[in-house]
Amino acid sequence: MLITTAARVTRDSLTTQETTSVRSLYFDRYGNSEVLSLRDVAKPELQPGRVLVQVHAASVNPLDWRLMKAEPFLVRLSLGLLKPKHTGLGADFSGVVEAVADDVPGFAAGDAVCGLMAPDLVGSFAEFALVSTECLVHKPASLTHQQACALGVAGLTAYQGIHDYRAIQHGDRVMINGASGGIGTFAIPMAKALGAHVTAVCSGRNHDLVRALGADRVIDYQREDITELSETFDLVFDLIGQHRPSRMKRLLSENGKLVLASAADGWGFLRAMLVSQKDDAVELIVELEKSASRLQQLIDCVVTHQIEPVLDRTYALDDVIEAIDYVATKRARGKVVISIRG
Repeated sequence: MLITTAARVTRDSLTTQETTSVRSLYFDRYGNSEVLSLRDVAKPELQPGRVLVQVHAASVNPLDWRLMKAEPFLVRLSLGLLKPKHTGLGADFSGVVEAVADDVPGFAAGDAVCGLMAPDLVGSFAEFALVSTECLVHKPASLTHQQACALGVAGLTAYQGIHDYRAIQHGDRVMINGASGGIGTFAIPMAKALGAHVTAVCSGRNHDLVRALGADRVIDYQREDITELSETFDLVFDLIGQHRPSRMKRLLSENGKLVLASAADGWGFLRAMLVSQKDDAVELIVELEKSASRLQQLIDCVVTHQIEPVLDRTYALDDVIEAIDYVATKRARGKVVISIRG
């Protein structure tokens, strides 16, 4: 069930002092969404070097259903071979500091914050989360919690892809394949802010959306094979991965860069990794730079250029499993958000 205002989030009557148990999304085996359940668990206890946050909003990423399914299979080497080492899901969050360990500077109870979960901590699809300061910053007042939580994985991926691999100059030609999703809807305005001419590739139903975000040209991938285009681009940011890197490289200008942020399957990921190691023109985003300084750079970019996160749907925590299923359809336009507290 969709919600449009945070007022419908349950347990508003509970104060943080009264809360001894909290709801959290839980899974202890890999599979489809039937392995997920919302459970009442003990409220996280503050630990040295950590901050306890009352989560107001969290966003859903394709990463969540990939972790749920352990896809591609090789991720089990880090997640747990037969079952997950960590039983929570959710990487992005925004909320209010409940408590701060004595050895943590820069944050205090009552601060509005946003960030990403550390890999060793339970996920953000919960009423409270114990977080690291490694990727935690103060939330700007100009962003709501729903907007701030949407930055995380998608925003950092877009920022890394647009800023790190080629110094985009005014007038450079940039193609974004998968432009209407969570990453693409950040990447378009970021590239435009650098003065690029942006070609957005998406389905026909999303053309108006990407044009509104600043795309100069839009291609419907259902009607046109982009690898057969005669024109070239200085940066091709591929967020889909349905074409082999060798075919996507046909689109590059001299000294152009192909940046890959996704692959169709595990074999596609391995192929992309091998190509990126051998070919200087190809970059694969294997790991995000998750740091407070990088997240602050992203926030400064969003605020300075007035980039407004595109929110497709907002769900209550009760409906987080439905939200993950929706993101797994790959039909989301922008970000999908879980509103946990008003």
